[in-house]
Amino acid sequence: MGKVLVLFDSLTDCTAELAALVAEGASGVDGTKVRLMSAEDPAAVEAVLWADGLAVGSPTNLGGISWRMKKFWDDFSATYWNKVDGKLACAFSSQGGHGGGAEAVCLALGVVLQNFGFLTFGVTDYVDKLHTLHYGAVVAKKPRNDFDKACCRTLGMRLAEWVAVFVDGRKDMHPLKTSKLTTGFDIERGVFRAAENGAAVKTMRQQLPEDMSSAPPAGGPRVHLIVSMTLTASENADRFTALAAELTSHTHREAGCINYQFTRDCAQSDRFIVVEEYASERDLWIHSNAPYFLRIVPELGKLSKTNLVTKLHPTQ
Repeated sequence: MGKVLVLFDSLTDCTAELAALVAEGASGVDGTKVRLMSAEDPAAVEAVLWADGLAVGSPTNLGGISWRMKKFWDDFSATYWNKVDGKLACAFSSQGGHGGGAEAVCLALGVVLQNFGFLTFGVTDYVDKLHTLHYGAVVAKKPRNDFDKACCRTLGMRLAEWVAVFVDGRKDMHPLKTSKLTTGFDIERGVFRAAENGAAVKTMRQQLPEDMSSAPPAGGPRVHLIVSMTLTASENADRFTALAAELTSHTHREAGCINYQFTRDCAQSDRFIVVEEYASERDLWIHSNAPYFLRIVPELGKLSKTNLVTKLHPTQ
């Protein structure tokens, strides 16, 4: 079983939030043990020795690594330099604004990790037309939008996949056979990839319907849904929002889901609008027939009534 450590330094909690998402991405790869730890934690040294792969994160301080993260590796080298070669490693960083130097920090972290004989790697995936993480996951301040979060999760997923391949010998987990076939943004076609490969779906822990025989064929235009729901009683709100959060968490793991959000009407607090977008009709069908959908949606129906469902296709 692969072991991944997400090690971070964070002064304002921005890098800590990145780290949590990186850990979440690594946890999504079956058979991976994950530890999330601050560089100031006394147990961090033991955790580095324990790990097969490390994702190391630092805030961007004046274009460089934070002094606390640099000190951690300076102190670590006094005892363990030349004794920890061969671990897999990658980097991530938060910055004050776009162009603030976070990629330079990822490269600098890579240099530090290479000094210990760690095997660093880049990530070729795009999470949309404009966001990638060739040198590591970088975010301006906190990861506030879906693309920032996807960058972090993708970094953790890829680290765990490489650990599975090179440490555990699980060649079937190679990204070219799994996640790169089914997740992220297809830069050549300009669309999000739909889920087709079972191994990749397992990698992301997406639950597919048991019977796919009636699923529409792959391809076609994107699909947008707008669903309006109203609570049948005000006391249903807490239960409704908890179920909505669970459904949202599952749906965000779907390879064909582009956007999925429960929103609340500002003028009518008992009214909720679900805004959805899928890569194709097939992906909408997979969502609507997934085990969690079939379990959660009837429970939502006991607490609310559906007023309107609008299905849209883009004009271009």
